[in-house]
Amino acid sequence: MRIKKKFRKLIYAVIIIAIVAGVFAYLSKNPVNEVNVPLTSLQEKLDITKLDNGMTVTIKEAHTLPLVTIQFWVHVGSRNEPKGYEGIAHIFEHIWFKGTPTQPVGSFHKRVESLGGELNAMTSQDWTMYFVTVPSDKFDDIFPNMVDLLLNPSFDNTEIEKEKKVILEEQSLSYNEPERFLDDQFGLLLIDEHPYRNPIIGYKETISAANREEIIKFYNTWYAPNNMNVVVAGDINKEETLEKIKRAFANFKPGRIPTLNPPAQPPILQPRYKSSLKDIGYTYIAFGFTGPDSTEKDRYAMTVLNTIFSGGDSSRLQQIIKQQKNLITKGLSVFVPLNDIGVFEAVLTVEPQKVAQAKTELIIQLNKFKTEEVTDEELQRAKMTIRAEKVRAQEEIFQVGMDIGKAWAEGVDYSQELANINAVTKEDIKKAAQKYFTAYTMYELKPKL
Repeated sequence: MRIKKKFRKLIYAVIIIAIVAGVFAYLSKNPVNEVNVPLTSLQEKLDITKLDNGMTVTIKEAHTLPLVTIQFWVHVGSRNEPKGYEGIAHIFEHIWFKGTPTQPVGSFHKRVESLGGELNAMTSQDWTMYFVTVPSDKFDDIFPNMVDLLLNPSFDNTEIEKEKKVILEEQSLSYNEPERFLDDQFGLLLIDEHPYRNPIIGYKETISAANREEIIKFYNTWYAPNNMNVVVAGDINKEETLEKIKRAFANFKPGRIPTLNPPAQPPILQPRYKSSLKDIGYTYIAFGFTGPDSTEKDRYAMTVLNTIFSGGDSSRLQQIIKQQKNLITKGLSVFVPLNDIGVFEAVLTVEPQKVAQAKTELIIQLNKFKTEEVTDEELQRAKMTIRAEKVRAQEEIFQVGMDIGKAWAEGVDYSQELANINAVTKEDIKKAAQKYFTAYTMYELKPKL
């Protein structure tokens, strides 16, 4: 989801560019110690409070820009959906904006826009997040409306059916978009029974099946204060903000959050392969493995490995497979550590006549992580890349809140992320590759002849 940057003024952009340039200049002169450079904005202590009703409140003062992002994080996603109603978490994300008894449909959007702000929401496998970013002096003008939307959704059946039609159209477009279709099919092939195998948007029949009663039941089950984190980051006073949040949710009663026991993913002992045909010009390949979940230490080694493999023009994927050997049109890889299972996935776009060579070279390059240690230069460059991304993220107050909320949903310490990346060694990467790069899973989307 692309987040608009309405508030970025030129003067702030210049300041931030200067800061980033300064960090890069320092790092370039100190390649061995590059990830140990102090970075105050990333190391600031978060103010984390657990309210009496079990709600977590996380506040970070950041006075660089006169903005505040208010984010409601709920530890619920497609992982929590009942069978037969896949996609219901995403459906409620849409319904959340559809008014309350005191806020007509569309009024919240107009209110945010009138304050010079922006809003959106996101659903993942493990969490759902709703956010508004506004000038910091408008906090009191919009926060009560957000609380009202959370506590008093209308569940208007006409609006529910409208949004289901919107989502069904989105699902249809997803089916016809090669890379999204490829990713969905790869997930179904890689994961056996765990709900992670299902696309977040759901399926046509399960979206249609989600009626008003089931949506209300889903909301009542998971939208409880003891399953939430209210994240506020920006140009605010933390003590005053905390008191406002306490007052707003004083009557929000905790719920009994169900304990999920999703099917465990068994080891993949033999390569898995499937393919299909579409009216496309290129061949699309998804290739990958299961990996460590969000709380396992190996996640940091896999993060660095993924950066070495495809992070930027100096990565192995770009340097060797694309530039030197000219085997792909484009390619990338991701490592996603979810609550129960991690996934490493490489996606390639290939001219049909080069497919065999491209697949062979991809396997060779990934196998090298198992048999050879990465170089000192690659290790340090990857850590610098990750660090630089964190520096750049600080220019967008939304992203500051996003990083905090994701860490909470993943069950990790936000303040220790860079320290954990810094601790990764060449041996850690080789061991992680040996452990997780075993029998591969490959899905190939081919053009019709």
